[in-house]
Amino acid sequence: MSKAFVRAALVAFVIADIALVVGVIRHVDKRPPVADLPVSKPVTPSASTSAAAGKQQDYRFKPAKASSISMSNDQTLLYATRGQCDGDVNAKLVLSTNGGASTSTPDTGLKEIVAVSAVSRSELHVVGADGDCALQRIVSTDGGDSWTPDSSSDFWYPDLKNSKKVVSPDRTSKPGCIVTSMSQIGDDFARVSCADGTIRGTGNGGAKWLKLGHLDNVRVASFTTFNAGYALAAYQGCAAQQFTTRDGGRTWAPGGCISGEPAQAIGANDTGLVALVANQLYASDNGGKSWAQP
Repeated sequence: MSKAFVRAALVAFVIADIALVVGVIRHVDKRPPVADLPVSKPVTPSASTSAAAGKQQDYRFKPAKASSISMSNDQTLLYATRGQCDGDVNAKLVLSTNGGASTSTPDTGLKEIVAVSAVSRSELHVVGADGDCALQRIVSTDGGDSWTPDSSSDFWYPDLKNSKKVVSPDRTSKPGCIVTSMSQIGDDFARVSCADGTIRGTGNGGAKWLKLGHLDNVRVASFTTFNAGYALAAYQGCAAQQFTTRDGGRTWAPGGCISGEPAQAIGANDTGLVALVANQLYASDNGGKSWAQP
């Protein structure tokens, strides 16, 4: 076999190998398909807001003052307005055992509430502060009739005093932004929405945070899995437009508009979505395409 032939064969092999590597890189970097996301619903512009699509505006709400909402798969719904431990506005906790059709207001004694979790109809967790602004973690095992100190070690919540920090079972950490809402996915996994529109996540208990995506004018967000998430954002004249992601926050598709402002919280279980807007509860059973009060 001639040396010229060997050299030609070697050159051809190298060219083919480079083409294969480039193809793999392009495949990994390719944007995921969004065919399974909700179809955008026409939005009626509101005279009360000037938010425009694709334009990140200054955050008009007090950072990290979002409400908290949680709904278990047995339709137990728990939500709270934030309140102020050092002010005149008290937190309000609302409980429903039928998805919001009827509600009650359990008394926790807390003036400020930063996180809630409805595990089941009987097990409820709340994190907040008393009148002295001292952190309180409490739990009810009788559906909100009584509350005791919570010794659970697997609950995440926003820092009471610093909007750039969150607290995990292992540490207090900085996601790298002004946090506007947070959602816990597991003991080590969490997601936050930020005042600058970014979505950030951690998979190691807050030791390291990464930017996962961006949603202009996002107000609050909630993730139910590593990839599936829901958000409320100002969009095309709607101050509380619902969005859905299926790729961890990299891309978002608009759903239905909820009338009112501000957008305070959004949550989900296996069958539906709930949202708190202007202190009013809304629910959706079609993935956020339309919303109504329970």
